[in-house]
Order: sequence, then structure tokens, then C-alpha cells
Amino acid sequence: MPVTQKSRASAAIAINGQAIREARKDRGLSVLQLATRVGVTRAYITKLELGHSTRCSPKVHASLVRALHPDHPAAFRTDKARTDKAAA
Repeated sequence: MPVTQKSRASAAIAINGQAIREARKDRGLSVLQLATRVGVTRAYITKLELGHSTRCSPKVHASLVRALHPDHPAAFRTDKARTDKAAA
């Protein structure tokens, strides 16, 4: 079954750019250093942090988690509250 544009869009993860920026700064990383670790461009990290891009692929989200080591794997997700309530 081929993947459609709609199914690709629904696989994207809503991201909290401010949380990414705070974690990056807390770890003393530049935008370029984070982009290199995640495997994306500096411009893309900037767009995520500023909220110009509010969604990313699961692969990019996983790379952000690996690079920034947040306290919780869903720390950068805007739907994290729903995830936490579902687990409770």
C-alpha cells in the first residue's frame, strides 16, 4: 500500500520549539552543533525553535531526543500532556 501525503502528514509530530531551544542552550550547543548531531540543516533547527515549523518527522524527533537527552522522551512534543494523561 503506497504512502499518501495525508498519511505522511499524520505521522509528523507536533513540536515545542521553545523546549528544544532551552534544552540546546542548557547543554551549551550552538544551532549548528545541534543540527549536525540531528542530521538536519541549521535553518531547520532555527525554524523549529522559532515555531516557523511546528511539526517534524518521527526520525527527527528521535534524533533530537538522542542529541539533547531530555528528562522525558516526550519533552519536545506539544501533545505530551495528552500522552501523560493517557499513561495515568
